[in-house]
Amino acid sequence: TTGSGTGPFTWAHTCTGSNLVLCVNIFIYDSADFPTSVTYNGVALTLIGSTSNGQYTVYQYYLIAPATGTNNISVSVSGTVFDFVGSGVSLTGADQTAAIGTQATASGTDTTPTVNVTSASGELVIDALVITHSGTLTVDGSQTQQAQAVGGFGSIKGASSTEGGAATTTMSWGNSSSQAWAIVG
Repeated sequence: TTGSGTGPFTWAHTCTGSNLVLCVNIFIYDSADFPTSVTYNGVALTLIGSTSNGQYTVYQYYLIAPATGTNNISVSVSGTVFDFVGSGVSLTGADQTAAIGTQATASGTDTTPTVNVTSASGELVIDALVITHSGTLTVDGSQTQQAQAVGGFGSIKGASSTEGGAATTTMSWGNSSSQAWAIVG
């Protein structure tokens, strides 16, 4: 979903299957504002971590064993957000006790947003990228794009992808123009 203003920002998401984990990515343009509550079906999610490039911040949250069916993801923020993007991805067959590994972060200003994530075979890496909305953004061919949207005010893009884990999994994107970005994995 996309938007701007005071929120809450709410969108429907469907979880199906067993041994589920829900990951929610939040992208905000305005370093002074931050999520104060992230819920799915009224149940609070846990913050994995965040990173910023100064103006734009990306946050990752998760919930083990979310309710199945179609329910709302809702994000409340601390103030008035200039630009907002939110996305969710639910995964089946996930470890229900140690679902989340150690987050890696990176930021910069160029055409190739990239982060190296420590992982392992049989795991899945999820990234989330916030970047200035200018140029065409494409996901690396080894990754599966899960989301990409322009913020409600049109200043940022938020994008997410997945890739099978390895000792080091490189999550990367290409943008047709050099822009400020921040990425987590």
